[in-house]
Amino acid sequence: MRTFLVVLLIVLVVIGAVGVYLIVTTPKESAGIRFPLSPAQRALLASVPASAESFALIPNAAALEAKLRANPVTREAVDDYRQRATLPSPWMIGGADVVVWRSGKATTYFVRLDAIRSLLAHIYLAVAGDAGPTRLLINAPVNGTDETPIPAAEIDQLLALGGSLPAGEALVVQREESRGAYPPIGRPSVSTVTISPASVDISSVAPATQPTPAGLPVPHGFARNAILTASFTSAPRLIEESNRLLGTKASVLLRDGGAVVLYSVDSGRLLPRPREVVVIPDTPERRALLDELTKLQVAFPVQTAQAGKELLVAFDDDSIAKYKADTFDPPSLAGNRWSVRIDPQKALPMLEQVSDNPGLRLIAPRLFRSARDLNDWIEHLKAARSIEAAASTTAAGEELRVRISAK
Repeated sequence: MRTFLVVLLIVLVVIGAVGVYLIVTTPKESAGIRFPLSPAQRALLASVPASAESFALIPNAAALEAKLRANPVTREAVDDYRQRATLPSPWMIGGADVVVWRSGKATTYFVRLDAIRSLLAHIYLAVAGDAGPTRLLINAPVNGTDETPIPAAEIDQLLALGGSLPAGEALVVQREESRGAYPPIGRPSVSTVTISPASVDISSVAPATQPTPAGLPVPHGFARNAILTASFTSAPRLIEESNRLLGTKASVLLRDGGAVVLYSVDSGRLLPRPREVVVIPDTPERRALLDELTKLQVAFPVQTAQAGKELLVAFDDDSIAKYKADTFDPPSLAGNRWSVRIDPQKALPMLEQVSDNPGLRLIAPRLFRSARDLNDWIEHLKAARSIEAAASTTAAGEELRVRISAK
Protein backbone atom coordinates (compact mmCIF):
# COMPACT_ATOMS: atom_id res chain seq x y z
CA MET A 1 0.00 0.00 0.00
CA ARG A 2 2.81 2.38 0.88
CA THR A 3 4.54 1.64 -2.44
CA PHE A 4 1.31 2.38 -4.31
CA LEU A 5 0.93 5.72 -2.53
CA VAL A 6 4.53 6.68 -3.36
CA VAL A 7 4.02 5.77 -7.03
CA LEU A 8 0.74 7.70 -7.10
CA LEU A 9 2.44 10.72 -5.52
CA ILE A 10 5.22 10.60 -8.09
CA VAL A 11 2.69 10.38 -10.95
CA LEU A 12 0.78 13.35 -9.56
CA VAL A 13 3.97 15.38 -9.20
CA VAL A 14 4.95 14.57 -12.78
CA ILE A 15 1.49 15.50 -14.08
CA GLY A 16 1.60 18.73 -12.08
CA ALA A 17 5.07 19.55 -13.37
CA VAL A 18 3.96 18.92 -16.95
CA GLY A 19 0.92 21.09 -16.40
CA VAL A 20 3.03 23.93 -15.01
CA TYR A 21 5.46 23.54 -17.91
CA LEU A 22 2.63 23.74 -20.47
CA ILE A 23 1.15 26.84 -18.84
CA VAL A 24 4.44 28.66 -18.35
CA THR A 25 5.66 27.98 -21.90
CA THR A 26 2.44 29.06 -23.61
CA PRO A 27 2.93 32.76 -24.49
CA LYS A 28 0.26 35.35 -23.78
CA GLU A 29 1.49 37.72 -26.48
CA SER A 30 2.41 37.00 -30.08
CA ALA A 31 5.92 37.75 -31.37
CA GLY A 32 4.16 38.85 -34.55
CA ILE A 33 5.28 39.40 -38.11
CA ARG A 34 7.93 42.01 -38.79
CA PHE A 35 9.96 42.48 -41.92
CA PRO A 36 12.50 41.13 -42.53
CA LEU A 37 11.39 37.79 -41.11
CA SER A 38 13.58 36.03 -38.58
CA PRO A 39 15.77 33.18 -39.88
CA ALA A 40 13.55 30.66 -38.07
CA GLN A 41 10.39 32.06 -39.69
CA ARG A 42 12.06 32.15 -43.09
CA ALA A 43 13.15 28.53 -42.64
CA LEU A 44 9.61 27.50 -41.70
CA LEU A 45 8.33 28.79 -45.05
CA ALA A 46 10.50 26.14 -46.69
CA SER A 47 7.78 23.72 -45.53
CA VAL A 48 5.33 25.08 -48.10
CA PRO A 49 5.08 22.86 -51.23
CA ALA A 50 5.06 24.28 -54.76
CA SER A 51 1.47 23.02 -55.21
CA ALA A 52 0.17 25.52 -52.62
CA GLU A 53 -2.01 28.30 -54.04
CA SER A 54 -1.84 30.30 -50.81
CA PHE A 55 -0.11 30.05 -47.46
CA ALA A 56 0.09 31.78 -44.08
CA LEU A 57 2.72 32.10 -41.36
CA ILE A 58 1.40 32.49 -37.80
CA PRO A 59 4.01 33.15 -35.10
CA ASN A 60 2.96 31.98 -31.63
CA ALA A 61 -0.31 30.59 -32.96
CA ALA A 62 -1.65 29.96 -29.45
CA ALA A 63 -1.39 33.68 -28.63
CA LEU A 64 -3.16 34.57 -31.88
CA GLU A 65 -6.07 32.29 -31.04
CA ALA A 66 -6.40 34.03 -27.66
CA LYS A 67 -6.65 37.37 -29.51
CA LEU A 68 -9.22 35.98 -31.93
CA ARG A 69 -11.35 34.80 -29.02
CA ALA A 70 -11.09 38.20 -27.32
CA ASN A 71 -12.52 39.92 -30.41
CA PRO A 72 -16.34 39.59 -30.62
CA VAL A 73 -16.24 39.56 -34.43
CA THR A 74 -13.84 36.61 -34.77
CA ARG A 75 -14.79 34.62 -31.65
CA GLU A 76 -17.70 32.79 -33.28
CA ALA A 77 -15.70 32.10 -36.46
CA VAL A 78 -12.97 30.39 -34.40
CA ASP A 79 -15.53 28.23 -32.56
CA ASP A 80 -17.25 27.28 -35.84
CA TYR A 81 -13.96 26.28 -37.45
CA ARG A 82 -12.86 24.17 -34.49
CA GLN A 83 -16.15 22.27 -34.69
CA ARG A 84 -15.37 21.38 -38.31
CA ALA A 85 -11.66 20.62 -37.91
CA THR A 86 -9.73 18.63 -35.32
CA LEU A 87 -6.74 20.72 -34.24
CA PRO A 88 -4.59 20.72 -31.08
CA SER A 89 -5.60 23.07 -28.29
CA PRO A 90 -3.46 26.21 -27.76
CA TRP A 91 -1.69 24.73 -24.73
CA MET A 92 -0.53 21.83 -26.92
CA ILE A 93 1.05 24.27 -29.37
CA GLY A 94 2.68 26.54 -26.79
CA GLY A 95 5.01 29.09 -28.33
CA ALA A 96 5.35 27.27 -31.66
CA ASP A 97 4.92 28.99 -35.00
CA VAL A 98 2.50 27.45 -37.47
CA VAL A 99 2.56 27.56 -41.26
CA VAL A 100 -0.65 26.80 -43.16
CA TRP A 101 -1.12 26.22 -46.88
CA ARG A 102 -4.00 25.47 -49.18
CA SER A 103 -3.81 23.34 -52.32
CA GLY A 104 -7.12 22.96 -54.13
CA LYS A 105 -9.67 22.18 -51.40
CA ALA A 106 -7.12 20.71 -48.96
CA THR A 107 -5.71 22.71 -46.03
CA THR A 108 -2.51 21.61 -44.29
CA TYR A 109 -1.09 22.81 -40.94
CA PHE A 110 2.59 22.27 -40.19
CA VAL A 111 4.10 22.81 -36.75
CA ARG A 112 7.28 21.86 -34.92
CA LEU A 113 6.69 20.95 -31.26
CA ASP A 114 8.92 19.97 -28.36
CA ALA A 115 8.94 16.31 -27.31
CA ILE A 116 6.30 16.65 -24.57
CA ARG A 117 3.86 18.62 -26.67
CA SER A 118 4.43 16.40 -29.70
CA LEU A 119 3.49 13.33 -27.62
CA LEU A 120 0.39 14.98 -26.19
CA ALA A 121 -0.72 16.28 -29.58
CA HIS A 122 -0.36 12.87 -31.22
CA ILE A 123 -2.34 11.24 -28.39
CA TYR A 124 -5.05 13.90 -28.70
CA LEU A 125 -5.33 13.51 -32.47
CA ALA A 126 -5.45 9.71 -32.18
CA VAL A 127 -8.32 9.93 -29.67
CA ALA A 128 -10.16 12.76 -31.49
CA GLY A 129 -10.18 10.83 -34.76
CA ASP A 130 -10.95 12.38 -38.16
CA ALA A 131 -9.38 15.83 -38.63
CA GLY A 132 -12.15 16.89 -41.02
CA PRO A 133 -11.10 19.08 -43.95
CA THR A 134 -7.59 19.64 -42.58
CA ARG A 135 -4.31 17.79 -42.34
CA LEU A 136 -1.90 18.36 -39.45
CA LEU A 137 1.81 17.65 -39.77
CA ILE A 138 3.85 17.62 -36.55
CA ASN A 139 7.64 17.64 -36.71
CA ALA A 140 7.54 16.39 -40.31
CA PRO A 141 10.59 16.50 -42.64
CA VAL A 142 12.07 19.85 -43.63
CA ASN A 143 9.51 20.63 -46.32
CA GLY A 144 6.63 19.02 -44.44
CA THR A 145 5.77 16.69 -47.35
CA ASP A 146 7.47 14.75 -50.09
CA GLU A 147 6.56 17.50 -52.55
CA THR A 148 8.99 19.99 -54.03
CA PRO A 149 8.91 23.22 -51.97
CA ILE A 150 8.24 26.68 -53.38
CA PRO A 151 11.51 27.96 -54.90
CA ALA A 152 13.49 30.06 -52.46
CA ALA A 153 13.75 32.85 -55.04
CA GLU A 154 9.95 33.15 -55.19
CA ILE A 155 9.71 33.28 -51.40
CA ASP A 156 12.30 36.07 -51.40
CA GLN A 157 10.29 38.03 -54.00
CA LEU A 158 7.07 37.63 -52.01
CA LEU A 159 8.72 38.79 -48.79
CA ALA A 160 10.25 41.75 -50.61
CA LEU A 161 6.78 42.65 -51.92
CA GLY A 162 5.40 42.62 -48.37
CA GLY A 163 8.30 44.60 -46.93
CA SER A 164 6.23 47.81 -46.81
CA LEU A 165 3.43 46.24 -44.78
CA PRO A 166 2.88 47.06 -41.09
CA ALA A 167 3.63 44.50 -38.41
CA GLY A 168 0.89 42.02 -37.61
CA GLU A 169 0.00 38.73 -35.97
CA ALA A 170 -0.03 36.75 -39.23
CA LEU A 171 1.38 36.84 -42.76
CA VAL A 172 -0.87 35.64 -45.61
CA VAL A 173 0.24 35.12 -49.22
CA GLN A 174 -1.89 34.54 -52.31
CA ARG A 175 0.36 33.25 -55.09
CA GLU A 176 0.10 34.04 -58.80
CA GLU A 177 -2.28 31.12 -59.48
CA SER A 178 -4.58 31.87 -56.53
CA ARG A 179 -8.17 32.63 -57.49
CA GLY A 180 -9.45 33.51 -54.03
CA ALA A 181 -11.92 36.39 -53.84
CA TYR A 182 -9.86 38.11 -51.16
CA PRO A 183 -8.01 40.42 -51.35
CA PRO A 184 -9.63 42.08 -54.41
CA ILE A 185 -6.29 43.22 -55.87
CA GLY A 186 -3.78 41.64 -58.24
CA ARG A 187 -1.78 38.47 -57.72
CA PRO A 188 0.52 37.64 -56.12
CA SER A 189 -0.55 39.49 -53.00
CA VAL A 190 0.91 39.63 -49.49
CA SER A 191 -1.08 40.62 -46.38
CA THR A 192 -0.51 41.13 -42.68
CA VAL A 193 -3.31 40.77 -40.15
CA THR A 194 -3.53 42.64 -36.84
CA ILE A 195 -6.06 41.65 -34.16
CA SER A 196 -7.27 43.72 -31.20
CA PRO A 197 -10.45 43.52 -29.09
CA ALA A 198 -11.83 46.49 -31.06
CA SER A 199 -10.94 45.61 -34.64
CA VAL A 200 -9.30 43.38 -37.22
CA ASP A 201 -6.96 45.26 -39.57
CA ILE A 202 -5.74 43.68 -42.82
CA SER A 203 -3.10 45.36 -44.98
CA SER A 204 -2.36 43.93 -48.43
CA VAL A 205 -0.03 44.73 -51.32
CA ALA A 206 0.33 43.46 -54.90
CA PRO A 207 2.38 44.51 -57.94
CA ALA A 208 0.99 47.55 -59.77
CA THR A 209 -1.30 46.70 -62.70
CA GLN A 210 -2.66 50.18 -63.52
CA PRO A 211 -1.47 53.79 -63.42
CA THR A 212 -1.62 55.88 -60.27
CA PRO A 213 -4.83 57.97 -60.19
CA ALA A 214 -4.91 61.62 -59.23
CA GLY A 215 -7.04 60.87 -56.15
CA LEU A 216 -10.70 60.76 -55.22
CA PRO A 217 -12.48 63.68 -56.90
CA VAL A 218 -14.87 64.19 -53.98
CA PRO A 219 -13.84 63.02 -50.49
CA HIS A 220 -17.06 61.44 -49.33
CA GLY A 221 -18.27 60.51 -45.86
CA PHE A 222 -19.96 57.20 -45.03
CA ALA A 223 -23.75 57.33 -44.59
CA ARG A 224 -24.68 55.76 -41.24
CA ASN A 225 -28.06 54.43 -42.38
CA ALA A 226 -26.89 52.96 -45.68
CA ILE A 227 -26.04 49.35 -46.45
CA LEU A 228 -23.00 50.50 -48.38
CA THR A 229 -21.23 53.73 -49.26
CA ALA A 230 -18.56 53.60 -51.98
CA SER A 231 -16.53 56.34 -53.64
CA PHE A 232 -14.08 55.87 -56.48
CA THR A 233 -11.87 57.70 -58.92
CA SER A 234 -13.38 56.03 -61.99
CA ALA A 235 -16.39 53.77 -62.41
CA PRO A 236 -15.49 50.08 -61.87
CA ARG A 237 -16.85 47.43 -64.22
CA LEU A 238 -19.51 46.49 -61.67
CA ILE A 239 -21.05 49.95 -62.07
CA GLU A 240 -21.14 49.46 -65.83
CA GLU A 241 -23.00 46.17 -65.39
CA SER A 242 -25.49 47.69 -62.94
CA ASN A 243 -26.85 49.73 -65.88
CA ARG A 244 -28.85 46.63 -66.76
CA LEU A 245 -30.68 46.79 -63.43
CA LEU A 246 -31.59 50.48 -63.86
CA GLY A 247 -32.52 50.37 -67.53
CA THR A 248 -30.18 53.25 -68.40
CA LYS A 249 -26.48 54.05 -68.72
CA ALA A 250 -26.22 55.73 -65.34
CA SER A 251 -22.54 54.75 -65.16
CA VAL A 252 -21.64 57.67 -67.47
CA LEU A 253 -22.23 59.97 -64.49
CA LEU A 254 -19.45 58.18 -62.60
CA ARG A 255 -17.02 57.89 -65.48
CA ASP A 256 -14.64 60.34 -63.81
CA GLY A 257 -15.44 59.31 -60.24
CA GLY A 258 -18.06 59.92 -57.60
CA ALA A 259 -19.91 57.95 -54.97
CA VAL A 260 -22.79 55.49 -54.60
CA VAL A 261 -24.87 55.24 -51.42
CA LEU A 262 -26.99 52.06 -51.32
CA TYR A 263 -29.98 52.06 -48.95
CA SER A 264 -31.85 48.90 -49.98
CA VAL A 265 -32.44 46.43 -52.80
CA ASP A 266 -35.88 45.50 -54.08
CA SER A 267 -35.39 41.77 -54.71
CA GLY A 268 -39.07 40.89 -55.21
CA ARG A 269 -38.83 40.95 -59.00
CA LEU A 270 -37.04 39.19 -61.86
CA LEU A 271 -34.07 41.55 -61.55
CA PRO A 272 -33.19 43.12 -58.19
CA ARG A 273 -33.54 46.89 -58.21
CA PRO A 274 -31.06 48.92 -56.15
CA ARG A 275 -32.42 51.90 -54.24
CA GLU A 276 -29.43 54.18 -54.12
CA VAL A 277 -28.12 57.69 -54.53
CA VAL A 278 -25.42 58.51 -57.07
CA VAL A 279 -23.29 61.44 -55.83
CA ILE A 280 -21.18 63.44 -58.30
CA PRO A 281 -19.38 66.80 -58.20
CA ASP A 282 -21.50 69.78 -59.25
CA THR A 283 -19.50 70.81 -62.33
CA PRO A 284 -20.62 71.95 -65.79
CA GLU A 285 -19.36 68.69 -67.30
CA ARG A 286 -21.36 66.53 -64.89
CA ARG A 287 -24.48 68.68 -65.30
CA ALA A 288 -24.24 68.20 -69.07
CA LEU A 289 -24.03 64.42 -68.60
CA LEU A 290 -27.00 64.51 -66.23
CA ASP A 291 -29.05 66.54 -68.72
CA GLU A 292 -28.34 63.96 -71.42
CA LEU A 293 -29.34 61.13 -69.10
CA THR A 294 -32.66 62.69 -68.11
CA LYS A 295 -33.58 63.11 -71.80
CA LEU A 296 -33.17 59.39 -72.48
CA GLN A 297 -36.01 56.89 -72.22
CA VAL A 298 -35.31 55.04 -68.94
CA ALA A 299 -37.07 52.25 -67.07
CA PHE A 300 -37.42 54.37 -63.91
CA PRO A 301 -37.84 58.12 -63.43
CA VAL A 302 -34.67 60.10 -62.69
CA GLN A 303 -34.76 62.09 -59.44
CA THR A 304 -32.18 64.82 -58.90
CA ALA A 305 -31.23 67.27 -56.18
CA GLN A 306 -28.33 69.43 -55.09
CA ALA A 307 -26.51 69.21 -51.75
CA GLY A 308 -23.77 71.78 -51.34
CA LYS A 309 -21.20 71.15 -54.07
CA GLU A 310 -22.69 67.76 -54.95
CA LEU A 311 -25.35 66.61 -57.41
CA LEU A 312 -27.60 63.79 -56.22
CA VAL A 313 -29.22 61.34 -58.63
CA ALA A 314 -31.63 58.51 -57.81
CA PHE A 315 -33.97 56.19 -59.71
CA ASP A 316 -36.66 55.90 -57.05
CA ASP A 317 -38.82 58.30 -55.03
CA ASP A 318 -37.31 58.13 -51.54
CA SER A 319 -33.53 57.53 -51.64
CA ILE A 320 -32.59 61.20 -51.99
CA ALA A 321 -34.76 62.08 -48.99
CA LYS A 322 -32.99 59.36 -46.96
CA TYR A 323 -29.63 60.71 -48.05
CA LYS A 324 -30.45 64.28 -47.04
CA ALA A 325 -31.69 63.12 -43.63
CA ASP A 326 -28.64 60.92 -43.03
CA THR A 327 -25.51 61.65 -41.01
CA PHE A 328 -22.01 60.92 -42.29
CA ASP A 329 -18.77 59.63 -40.77
CA PRO A 330 -15.37 60.56 -42.22
CA PRO A 331 -13.29 57.68 -43.64
CA SER A 332 -10.65 56.29 -41.28
CA LEU A 333 -8.62 54.75 -44.11
CA ALA A 334 -7.18 56.66 -47.07
CA GLY A 335 -7.27 55.43 -50.68
CA ASN A 336 -6.65 57.08 -54.03
CA ARG A 337 -8.64 54.56 -56.12
CA TRP A 338 -11.70 53.71 -54.06
CA SER A 339 -13.03 53.55 -50.52
CA VAL A 340 -16.06 51.71 -49.16
CA ARG A 341 -17.88 51.01 -45.91
CA ILE A 342 -20.39 48.18 -45.44
CA ASP A 343 -22.87 47.56 -42.64
CA PRO A 344 -22.79 43.73 -42.29
CA GLN A 345 -26.05 43.65 -40.32
CA LYS A 346 -27.89 45.21 -43.25
CA ALA A 347 -25.80 43.73 -46.04
CA LEU A 348 -26.10 40.02 -45.24
CA PRO A 349 -29.91 39.67 -45.68
CA MET A 350 -29.67 41.61 -48.95
CA LEU A 351 -26.72 39.55 -50.23
CA GLU A 352 -28.45 36.26 -49.41
CA GLN A 353 -31.44 37.28 -51.52
CA VAL A 354 -29.40 38.72 -54.38
CA SER A 355 -26.98 35.78 -54.57
CA ASP A 356 -29.96 33.44 -55.16
CA ASN A 357 -31.52 35.56 -57.92
CA PRO A 358 -31.48 33.66 -61.26
CA GLY A 359 -32.25 36.80 -63.26
CA LEU A 360 -29.19 38.58 -61.88
CA ARG A 361 -27.04 35.57 -62.64
CA LEU A 362 -28.17 35.62 -66.28
CA ILE A 363 -28.27 39.36 -66.98
CA ALA A 364 -25.39 40.63 -64.80
CA PRO A 365 -23.07 37.66 -64.14
CA ARG A 366 -20.14 39.74 -62.87
CA LEU A 367 -22.37 41.53 -60.38
CA PHE A 368 -23.88 38.19 -59.36
CA ARG A 369 -20.44 36.66 -58.70
CA SER A 370 -19.31 39.71 -56.75
CA ALA A 371 -22.42 39.56 -54.54
CA ARG A 372 -21.89 35.84 -53.95
CA ASP A 373 -18.19 36.31 -53.11
CA LEU A 374 -18.98 39.19 -50.76
CA ASN A 375 -21.67 37.12 -49.05
CA ASP A 376 -19.23 34.22 -48.57
CA TRP A 377 -16.62 36.56 -47.12
CA ILE A 378 -18.71 38.53 -44.62
CA GLU A 379 -21.17 35.83 -43.52
CA HIS A 380 -18.78 35.05 -40.65
CA LEU A 381 -18.51 38.75 -39.72
CA LYS A 382 -22.13 39.39 -38.77
CA ALA A 383 -21.03 40.52 -35.31
CA ALA A 384 -19.04 43.40 -36.84
CA ARG A 385 -20.23 46.99 -36.54
CA SER A 386 -18.75 47.96 -39.88
CA ILE A 387 -16.31 46.88 -42.58
CA GLU A 388 -14.26 49.66 -44.14
CA ALA A 389 -11.77 49.34 -47.00
CA ALA A 390 -9.63 51.65 -49.10
CA ALA A 391 -7.50 50.85 -52.16
CA SER A 392 -4.63 52.79 -53.67
CA THR A 393 -2.25 52.46 -56.60
CA THR A 394 1.25 53.88 -56.34
CA ALA A 395 4.47 53.43 -58.26
CA ALA A 396 5.34 50.65 -55.80
CA GLY A 397 2.15 48.64 -56.38
CA GLU A 398 -1.46 48.15 -55.36
CA GLU A 399 -2.37 48.63 -51.72
CA LEU A 400 -5.51 47.63 -49.82
CA ARG A 401 -6.41 48.45 -46.24
CA VAL A 402 -9.39 46.83 -44.48
CA ARG A 403 -10.71 47.52 -41.00
CA ILE A 404 -13.38 45.27 -39.47
CA SER A 405 -14.70 47.10 -36.41
CA ALA A 406 -16.33 45.26 -33.53
CA LYS A 407 -19.63 46.43 -32.05
